[in-house]
Amino acid sequence: MKMQMRLGVRIFPLIALLAAGCGKKTANEQTSGRSPSDPPDKTVVAMVNSTPLTWGAMNKRAMGFLKDEVDVNHLIIPTNRMNEAKEYFRKRAINAFVFKTVMMDEAANRKVIVTDEDRQAGLRSMANILRARNWTTNDYFSKGPMDEATMHREFEDGLVIDKLLAQQIGKKIIVDPKEIMRAITMIGATNDLKRVKLEAVRKQLMGGASFEDTARAISEQPNASQGGDLGEFARGKLEKKLEDVAFSLKVGAISPIIETAQGYHLIKVTSHTHAQTATASTPAIPETVRASQILIRRIPVDRKRITETLRQAKFNADVKTYYSELRSKAKIECYLYKDMKF
Repeated sequence: MKMQMRLGVRIFPLIALLAAGCGKKTANEQTSGRSPSDPPDKTVVAMVNSTPLTWGAMNKRAMGFLKDEVDVNHLIIPTNRMNEAKEYFRKRAINAFVFKTVMMDEAANRKVIVTDEDRQAGLRSMANILRARNWTTNDYFSKGPMDEATMHREFEDGLVIDKLLAQQIGKKIIVDPKEIMRAITMIGATNDLKRVKLEAVRKQLMGGASFEDTARAISEQPNASQGGDLGEFARGKLEKKLEDVAFSLKVGAISPIIETAQGYHLIKVTSHTHAQTATASTPAIPETVRASQILIRRIPVDRKRITETLRQAKFNADVKTYYSELRSKAKIECYLYKDMKF
């Protein structure tokens, strides 16, 4: 059941979180979305069954989407394309309204009830999502584009839809063991290809290509920009497989491919200092090497993660189908964009 609820809660950001992109205190003129030619806020721009969407509600949500893209995803909109962008996000806001209303009507028909346990689970999930933008759950409710009471209703609506989807879809999803094995086989083939490519790279290095430049270009490690330099280290500082190779290589030599849980490594030793015993006047000096590496990461074979990924993919596909069926039965009218398809 916990897995099923996690599947359901993934839809929640579409309904509520993105609406929080436009904080009341930080909205700027460019993304305010208001112009003198706009209709009054109470003008109805769309209708789903008997539920209306007003210009004011649509525009606030649209500008929330827009500002979220600018602030979080660093979307750059030229000044001469701003009106076009606003139209795009207004249509997106109408689509979000249609999705939400269709789902809420279905949840009402099925008498979906949200419990305190559901709310606590939703708050925990939202806290994880908000961490990426350094927000707390309180920030979500207080900094959203609408008043705090409305933001709480948005949250509640998201929970209702999550629960509807968990009940109608999540419980029915089954991941066949054969699907897991196919995914594992594909991951293995991808990892094999990564190793083959690194073998080709090693041949280029043995032919005289620059190890450091190659590391900068292809290595998947934090210090790749430093040419893969690992610094100087004594024994016990690296994973044993890598350490054994590093301390056995001659200066300037390039290792064979070394496979670890991280991935596939090539090591080049740039200096080697031998140990010195202590004397009456000097302390002992341990053996050290300085080395660089090229790392190509493996895709880990994690059955639990693979199962969850497959389950989520099935869930997303089933949500799309379920929504399409519900939408086909709903009466949807858009007065603002008469050519919009739903």
